[in-house]
Amino acid sequence: MTAIFLFSSQTGTESEEVSGFARQLIEMFLYKYFNNEDWVETLINSLETVIRKTAHLFIYFCLGFSVSATFTSYGTKKNIFLKAVLFCLLYAASDEIHQYFVDGRAAEFTDVLLDTAGAAAGILFRPFFIKKTATLRRTDKTA
Repeated sequence: MTAIFLFSSQTGTESEEVSGFARQLIEMFLYKYFNNEDWVETLINSLETVIRKTAHLFIYFCLGFSVSATFTSYGTKKNIFLKAVLFCLLYAASDEIHQYFVDGRAAEFTDVLLDTAGAAAGILFRPFFIKKTATLRRTDKTA
């Protein structure tokens, strides 16, 4: 949640610089394997929105995973998915409201939906992760 808050506190210019760094990393990778500068530039320009939205999905995936783990560790077992999604939805909405007051940023309802989808994926992924790590621990003990 702190990371999300700090990213949201960046002005529009600062946010663009962070996105620019990610863009440079992807460009370096693509230039290494593809020798067509115009094609790489066109691809990067078309992927810019995808890159930014993927960042939303990823960070909220982590939040959903963490929130469901926290709720579970405090004994909340009933309706864990619903409670964790609701918590993440409210946080995503508050994050967008926060961005509304930051210079060069805007509040977008579609980002709330995207963030909530990322959180839901993290919440749904957690039981599979727990099961897989438990299986790996059992396998390590028998080896």
